[in-house]
Amino acid sequence: MDHLCREAIAQADHGAQILDVNVGLPEIDEPEMLCRAVRAVQSVCDLPLQLDTSDPVALERALRIYNGRPLINSVNGGEASMAAVFPLAKKYGAAVVALTLDENGIPETAAGRITIAEKILNTAKTYGLSEKDLIVDALAMTVSTGPDNANVALETLEYVRRRLHMHTVLGVSNISFGLPCREKLNAAFFTMAMARGLSAGIVNPGDSAIMDAWRAVCALTGADDHCGAYVQHYAAQGAAEKSAPPQNADLTLQQAVLRGLVHEAAQKARALLETTEPLAIIDRELIPALDAVGAGFEAKKIFLPQLLMSADAAKAAFDVLKAHLSAGGAQTAKGRVLLATVKGDVHDIGKNIVKTLLENYGFDVLDLGRDAAPELIVKTAAEQDIRLVGLSALMTTTVPYMEETIRLLRAKKPDCRVMVGGAVLNEEYARSIGADFYGRDAMSSVRYAESLFSA
Repeated sequence: MDHLCREAIAQADHGAQILDVNVGLPEIDEPEMLCRAVRAVQSVCDLPLQLDTSDPVALERALRIYNGRPLINSVNGGEASMAAVFPLAKKYGAAVVALTLDENGIPETAAGRITIAEKILNTAKTYGLSEKDLIVDALAMTVSTGPDNANVALETLEYVRRRLHMHTVLGVSNISFGLPCREKLNAAFFTMAMARGLSAGIVNPGDSAIMDAWRAVCALTGADDHCGAYVQHYAAQGAAEKSAPPQNADLTLQQAVLRGLVHEAAQKARALLETTEPLAIIDRELIPALDAVGAGFEAKKIFLPQLLMSADAAKAAFDVLKAHLSAGGAQTAKGRVLLATVKGDVHDIGKNIVKTLLENYGFDVLDLGRDAAPELIVKTAAEQDIRLVGLSALMTTTVPYMEETIRLLRAKKPDCRVMVGGAVLNEEYARSIGADFYGRDAMSSVRYAESLFSA
């Protein structure tokens, strides 16, 4: 999935606002692969996704695991298509791209396509959907085989937008298929379509001519309030093309970690080892990157999936560096931390997240797993001379075991600090059971560990 994630990030950097996800290859398990693709892209990118499949099984499985409101690509005016797609759209609250074709093919006239659009709308309403749930594709066909194809598409989308009050979409580059200098035709057609009511274009966001046209039209029509986005984009260089975001080959290790690119992070770490000591790489690249990710998470600018992907990328880089650290002498860990999910509780996702981040920040983590008895935790803390114990509980029925563990630690190892976390806890309750610190999230636990071991 690395390539997919890299492509998603690159398109987002170029200004894409929705990403189309299609995994339809011969002999592929499309239901399984589409779900994997959706999870992977949503872990590194917060753009909405368009689920592009004609397989109803794959579509429903992807809809079920999708975070947010998805866009289905697509339905058409055929009875079988509408019967398969509309129940899923209603069930999962999805919007749908509606193609103006049916069992008889693509109408050659705008009137024919409009008739299909009206049929799709009327049928959608019988399933409890409305105009707001549909985005009509007026179908751009290449002008190389039909000189009136552009006009038919434009007439269709204008009627749908102005008279049927539905949003519209076009696969813009289809218009130029088979012709030279396609980017010129694409940009001109895109501009014409926006003037006639196009709501969204399926385009290449890396095509500067397309993106320049889009920004200019938004500024001229008032869609870009006070030309703010236009000015921000071009201010540094006038009307010149904005310099492209760094390609994967140009990314630093910090950038690879920030973007959650596991393969690139490992590659960059190997490259840096040719000129830089591993400890210096950790201090100058990995820790600052994780600090930036943590700050973004705490400010709610990034969320848990991105946090975990960045942690995985940092771990991939650290694994590369660790072999060289071992060869050159043992690395001094910041400190040892014991983690456990308390007795009776088998939920360890939160604990594992904390473990991953602590290890990436240079701590030596001793993990007792889940359903850990108080006596085992206390015995291990004493034998290993642990200064910090982290306890996790997700069930109210297991919190008493957390309290018992803290009580035993106070008696057997009074110099040991205890941090606790879990969905059933809050700061006040954590204090009431004797904990030293309540970790509201994984990053706050890392911050506490750093403050404790740096004192």
